Amino acid sequence: MKNKTTIIKVMAYITRFDGHHTELLVCEHKDYPEAGVQVPAGTVEEGETIEEALYREVKEESGLMEFLSVTKLKTYVYHHEGKSQYHERHVFHLEVQEETAERWEYKVNSEGEDAGLVFFYYWVPVGAVPKLAANQDDCINQLFL
Repeated sequence: MKNKTTIIKVMAYITRFDGHHTELLVCEHKDYPEAGVQVPAGTVEEGETIEEALYREVKEESGLMEFLSVTKLKTYVYHHEGKSQYHERHVFHLEVQEETAERWEYKVNSEGEDAGLVFFYYWVPVGAVPKLAANQDDCINQLFL
């Protein structure tokens, strides 16, 4: 293993209730479909708290800012084999407060590694979430506890 440094990450399971069932917000890279289906996530920057990083990443990647509730689900270490890195993942559940479209495109507005990337967002029923990239679905079952 090249890098034994653990990188601190946040990951957001953003849900909404459509009157019938709970749906999870997922996204795909417009220019990198091979990256797979994902949820908003990113790296905690130096001097930033876990919660600050969570809100920053969600806003930068999706544009969403208002939530009814925010709950920390779990913290665990994930080995990202493709990058030969260990990630300390802080996984949160956020329930949206605002009305949201069924689908939208969002361009990342930041200076970081995702700057300028465009994501396609859409909602899927929690019980029918597809396989998420980089094992981001590891904690989906935590939504039901």
